[in-house]
Amino acid sequence: MPVKLAHLNSKLSKIILLVFLVILIGLGAVPGYLKGSWRWEKPLSVANLKQIRNLQQTGLNLPGWQTLNQQPIEIGGHKWSFQAMARDAETQAILLLRPMRDDKDMPQVEWVDLRGFRWWKTEQPRQWQRDGFRRSQFTVPSTTAGSQPLQVEAQYFRNWIQDRGFSGTFAVLQWYAWPTGGNPEPSRWFFADQIAQWQGRRLPWVAVSIMIPIEPLGDIEPTWPLAESLGQTVQAALIADPLKPS
Repeated sequence: MPVKLAHLNSKLSKIILLVFLVILIGLGAVPGYLKGSWRWEKPLSVANLKQIRNLQQTGLNLPGWQTLNQQPIEIGGHKWSFQAMARDAETQAILLLRPMRDDKDMPQVEWVDLRGFRWWKTEQPRQWQRDGFRRSQFTVPSTTAGSQPLQVEAQYFRNWIQDRGFSGTFAVLQWYAWPTGGNPEPSRWFFADQIAQWQGRRLPWVAVSIMIPIEPLGDIEPTWPLAESLGQTVQAALIADPLKPS
């Protein structure tokens, strides 16, 4: 008898979950149905798409940092902004930005593409070696008055390469930035965008990769305060203009 009751409760839980999902889908579909259109026929438009795409050409102005070189480059078939920066004579960094290109563009394999990225000429291209992975969090003040600080999760690791034309080691911080936060996993953006679409809006995104040079095969932990600070500055600059919440 207890076994049958447990089986019944499990079956009932699955039915309740299914009904809940149907209700959520229905809430998203009803407005489109009443207007004679379905949301999956054509995705909602992304606000500020032109400003977001312009990041490829302009890069990002960051307070306290001077841009030494900025140019659009192609990585893995996508246009990125390459931006070499300096805070002072001893503190430099590279900022790579890959903004969404249209309403249907979704985060996918940006981090894989970057393994083949290089800005120097070489006859025998090699991929970056990576180790020391960890997840890191930081917060950024919200642009909405009275709102809680935005939570951003990023992947932090060591990137190094020994090529005929170049050798170097970098502390790397990567995430997908959007108006209400950020995460390195494409699936986290997808679910957040689905919720936004049910509310009649979209969630624009920009792939961010920060590379900070360190000692050859050095430890990345001493560089974390700088990486965190620069990550906060980049996220704040993005949500203040191109990713400004509508």
